[in-house]
Amino acid sequence: MPFVRSSGAKSEIDQKLKTKRQQIIEDERIRVLGDSLMLFYDKLMENYVLTYPPNEDAEPSSEDAEDKIKLVGRDEVEQLARDYADTKPLGF
Repeated sequence: MPFVRSSGAKSEIDQKLKTKRQQIIEDERIRVLGDSLMLFYDKLMENYVLTYPPNEDAEPSSEDAEDKIKLVGRDEVEQLARDYADTKPLGF
């Protein structure tokens, strides 16, 4: 069986399209991973509460230190999840 060789110079347009396609696939992968992390967060929030760690600087005898539990907002978690998804390598 003969081997077919491509002759001539490869088109620069093909490389640009390939690069653009790869970028679109990568952006979609990052979006899907971020969406998956947020769905997992929503599932966790059905049974759990996400709070900031207690303030170590507050006086232990102070009643305000015990009463002020700061909840973490969904927007902040979503930003963290999107940033995390952006750091993952291809194929993750």
